[in-house]
Order: sequence, then C-alpha cells, then structure tokens
Amino acid sequence: MRQVGSATLLGCVAGLLAASLSCGGSAPAVESFDSGTRVVREVAEALSGEGRSILECYPWGSRAFLGIVSLFPDATRIALIEWGMRQSVGHPARHAARVDVDALTRWCLAQYPDDRRYDAIVVGSPNGAVAHLAALLDAPFLTTSFGLTFRHPPIVADDVAAYLESAGPVVDAIRNANPDDGYELIVHYDPLHDRSLVEVATFVRIKLTALPAAYVGFIAKHLAPGGRLILIDCTYPWPQSVLGENAFLQIGGLGGIAPEAYLERWPIERSVAVRRESEWGCPEGFAESVIQWAGRQGHDVLGVRFDHPWTYSLLAHDAYLACDGAHARQLLIDCFNHLNPRTNLATGIPALWLPFNTTEGPALVEAALSESSFERIRFAPLPSFADSPDTAPLALWYDLLGRYGPVELLGVDADLYPADPLAPFRFVDRMRALRRDLARARPLRLDVEKLASLVRHRAASAGP
Repeated sequence: MRQVGSATLLGCVAGLLAASLSCGGSAPAVESFDSGTRVVREVAEALSGEGRSILECYPWGSRAFLGIVSLFPDATRIALIEWGMRQSVGHPARHAARVDVDALTRWCLAQYPDDRRYDAIVVGSPNGAVAHLAALLDAPFLTTSFGLTFRHPPIVADDVAAYLESAGPVVDAIRNANPDDGYELIVHYDPLHDRSLVEVATFVRIKLTALPAAYVGFIAKHLAPGGRLILIDCTYPWPQSVLGENAFLQIGGLGGIAPEAYLERWPIERSVAVRRESEWGCPEGFAESVIQWAGRQGHDVLGVRFDHPWTYSLLAHDAYLACDGAHARQLLIDCFNHLNPRTNLATGIPALWLPFNTTEGPALVEAALSESSFERIRFAPLPSFADSPDTAPLALWYDLLGRYGPVELLGVDADLYPADPLAPFRFVDRMRALRRDLARARPLRLDVEKLASLVRHRAASAGP
C-alpha cells in the first residue's frame, strides 16, 4: 500500500482522482496502488499481453505535470504530495457500508480471460515473487487480499488513538454490510512507511479466510483436467490486536524496523497476539479451506509454504533459471509494486524481487547472489516518497551490486530518490524497450512438476 503519493497528488491538482480499478456497481474500488491489487493486475497483463503496469495508478496525461513537479527541491515535492493526499486520497468513510466482499472476489476473476483452461491456478497470499511464479506457469492468481482506503479528518500521524477512533466506524460498517463469515478485516497503521497516508485515511485490508464461492466456480470451469492448484501459504508473522469480531489492528510492517520497536513507540492498551501478517500472510483458514475443498473434488494441491516473502523471491529466481532460454548472466531486481513479469517472460531476464526498499534488503540480496557474476544487473528500486529511517540509500545498493556486475538503474533518477515523481513512467518505458529490443521467439514457461521440484529443494534449503 506504500506507493501512493504522486498518483493522488495528480488526482487533486489535475482535477482527476488517481485511477482505481472498478469492482463494479457503486461499491468502493480496490486501490490500484496496493500490493495485492498489483499482483493480480501484473499476472493478468502477463497472461493477456495487455496492460499499463504501475501506470494504472495514474490518470492519463499526467506525465507532463509530474515533470514540472520533479523540478522542485525534495521538501517541496514531498509537501505537494502530502497536500494532494489530504485533498483526494481514499473513499468517503460513509461508503464503507457499500463494501461488498463478494464483489471484490468477482473483480479478481474478471481480470482473466473467460475462455481459457489452465494447467495450474495459483491461489493464496500475494507478493511480487508470486506474480512472477504465476506468470511463468501461465496461470491466473486468485488473491486472498484486497486493500481499501477511507478518508478521515486530518490527524497527527503518531496519534494511534485518533487513527483507531476513525477506523472503528469503517470496520463496523463493513461488517454490517457483509454479515457472512469467510473474511477478516485488518486495519493497517504504519506511521513510518505510510506516514502521509495515515494522516488522512484509514487503510483496511480485507482478507479471505475461506475459499469463496466465486473462486470455486472459476476453478471448476477453468482448471484443466489433471491440473493443479498452487497454494501460496505464506506464514509471515506480525503482532496484531483484536478490534472486534474478525477485525484486527496491525502497527507497522515488513522493513528494517522490528515489530517490537513499533509497539514500544506506538503503544496501545489492547492485548497483542502474533498472527499471519496483514500484507503478506495467508490466513490459516483460507489455506485449510483450499486443501479441504480440493480433497473433496479430487484436485491435487501443491502447497508453497514459507515464513517470509523473500523466500518466495528466491523460489521465483530459481524458477526463472530453470526455464529453457533464461539469460542466467543477467538479472532484474524489482521492488514492491514496481515489477512487470510480462517483460521478464518476454526477454528471458530472471527476476529477483524485493519486498520493499528498506535496509534489510541489501543483506538479503548479498546472500542470494553469493559468488555470482553478471553481464548486467538492472535495478528498479521503489520511489516510495517516504524517507523513513530504514530506507536503504542508493549508494549502499550501488556498492553492493557493483561487486557482481555493471548496474543499470531502472526508472529512478538517483538525484531525486526516493521522491522521484517520474520514476513509474521511466520504469514502464524501460520495460517496453526491453521487450522490443530483447524479445525471445517464445516467452519463458515453467511446468508445474518442475515447480514442485524447486519447492522441495527450496524448502529443504530453508530448513525446519
């Protein structure tokens, strides 16, 4: 949910709201910048060959205006973005009563062609590496996670009590509008990485806790005979507090700051328990529901269960290298929602996905690359517009990656990072250029049996 600034700024100044993806009817739409939404849309683009990647977050015709914004000093750019967010981000809070959980699942299914059958269908928790895996399998991805934002009166970002006060009516309205079980609500409060957002909007993530009827119908129609379900069962943990029936609060999220540090700085008078994390974790009930339903239907399930999103990134990189025609001496390191598996498939360049642009990333990448060397490393860091204390500086990345090969910075202007308004446009430009200049005769493909072998090997490497 963390890359929202310039899109909402444009919506305010240009008189257009940042483009959200429609869920149908008058129900609030999923946020086009949210990580879960981006995974669904990137997989859909890889399967169809059509889409705008991260530019779906931006109104058409916005590039020229952002070019002007990029000429201002850092402080001015960020101030403009914060002002834009105060004016335009999120749905009106009263629209929480219009949220339809079933409509969200139908939105996910509508992203994929209705006239195809697939040898595999991927279901479970989203992350960028899962987008790469699903794309390699030529398989749709059915997400457990839908992010929505609702405006509230401006608050001080550090005032967790005020944030909770605004979130309460939103949670109650969604629950009242959707009385059936099968989902939970997680209010996500991250005053470090999403500081500007929490000042003006409540972020609510709707997580499926059971396989919904819409997904059952899609699988029955589109999974080919003998096909397999790939269950992404990420167990990444984080402390959460109970807000009400099937409703929880999470403070902070994955990055260079430990969960305990968040709770020390922003304490709350509620009991805390470690649960599956809001953004990356798969609800336990959903995973159990998939396995039980598949068993009754005679479908084979390949469970992909790891305790950190990064392990999925390592698996996806293994998967690229296992494909015939992959360029093993090249590497594209993408980050958060700045990814485009369509390009990796078309060019044969393996991906290594970073969950975020924070300080734990360099050590993870260093361990993954080990003694490797590359003809070229293309690096696309996230322009988060949040200069949080755990943002990894570009100099650190250059020093690290330069040990393994020549480095090309994709999209980002180093002088403007991390507040570079034009980075998404340059990123998409480079993806198009790579597809044009390095296109293979056929895209990379991975079969399910090979993935199963890679999962067993990666699980053994990860240990107990």
